[in-house]
Amino acid sequence: MNAQQVPDAPLTPWKPPGYRVDERGKVVGARPGSPNNWGRWGEDDQLGCVNLITPGSVRRGASMVRTGTWFSLGLPIGVPPTGAVPRPMTLRTAAAGDGVLDRPSTHPAYSDEVLVMGTQTSTQLDGLAHVAADDTMYNGYWAGLVTAGGGAKRLGVHTMGRGILGRGVLLDIARHLGVPCVPPGTVIGPELLDDALSATGLDLGSGDILLVRTGALGSWDGTPGSFGTSPQPGLDASAAAWIAERDLVLVGADNSAVEALDATQDSWDIPFHIAALRDLGLPLAELLWLDDLAEDCAEDGVAEFLFVAQPLPIVGAAGSPLNPMAVK
Repeated sequence: MNAQQVPDAPLTPWKPPGYRVDERGKVVGARPGSPNNWGRWGEDDQLGCVNLITPGSVRRGASMVRTGTWFSLGLPIGVPPTGAVPRPMTLRTAAAGDGVLDRPSTHPAYSDEVLVMGTQTSTQLDGLAHVAADDTMYNGYWAGLVTAGGGAKRLGVHTMGRGILGRGVLLDIARHLGVPCVPPGTVIGPELLDDALSATGLDLGSGDILLVRTGALGSWDGTPGSFGTSPQPGLDASAAAWIAERDLVLVGADNSAVEALDATQDSWDIPFHIAALRDLGLPLAELLWLDDLAEDCAEDGVAEFLFVAQPLPIVGAAGSPLNPMAVK
């Protein structure tokens, strides 16, 4: 084969699916895993656990504000990229400096830009259209409703545009284990979650938000592109039942996927994503900067706070950049 020849792309056999999609976009006969929230808030629900945000849960979150200290949990967008996704590209459409050099004397100087980036490049929210299994997404919606041309016709992240807020609780697993970073590939299951929660002296209940610090992001050496593909500690699929028992609104962590990326097997399966996003309708927040918040929680012994996150209401998107806030 010479430089002008193009090899045929490899093919894999495909068998057309043996199911039917109804007029609502549901896979007829689809079954979720257990536990699940399919149908809990109606057959047409697209919000999942965000339905658990109520005026009461918001008031509970607001009551956590005692000192007025606040923490941004988002990473700067653009430097450096944390994963395999390229650095966001900024196109300067106007710049005040250019205007100073060449503009009519009556024209004001101004700056503007166009940002081109992956919605899940930096600190991010995984919406319910992000993951499917067995050709189905949350509440039985067909995975085929999400296309490159049309986006997510159901379960788009814009449905969560009102925001996610309430009482947040930080479980600092790294500090609880007495290590700077939980070892790569370590799975965090119900037993460790119970131990860490007991150490805070707090509870978790309906409408609350759980943040899990592993130390992974704080221990990263900053090498561009290395973080998102490296083995990392995180939640185990068995944690989904623990979360479901407490009716949490959102789970976030300081790693790439919330769940563990296995350091011992040549596998990038994401069973927790399926259990959370598809079965429970539980949105996930990834790549949260939790070190400053964790330091403050260790100093004053208070691991609860008001959590506020506002996903961009990008119509039809599967996820959104985030700059969440914790207020103590």
